[in-house]
Amino acid sequence: MKIRISKESLMKAIQIVSRAVPGKTTMSILQCIMINASGTEICLVANDMALGIQTVAQGIILERGMIAVDAQIFSNIIRKLPDNDVSIADESKSL
Repeated sequence: MKIRISKESLMKAIQIVSRAVPGKTTMSILQCIMINASGTEICLVANDMALGIQTVAQGIILERGMIAVDAQIFSNIIRKLPDNDVSIADESKSL
């Protein structure tokens, strides 16, 4: 997956879906935000088993795919970046 998105658009989307990320859980996947760029839009999704939130962010999909990232760590990293476009790439290869 490779996407390019403005920091402002990405931060708005992260703030929206982060409302569904639980503070503490025994299931680590629930502390993640899923970024889905497998269609024509960049969707961010979070779920706490009782509440799920999905939003669409405006950006450019360079390569389709999806990835789950830790919500707190991801938010902290993006917040500290300069106010420019952000490029996100999942370079892992399936075996």
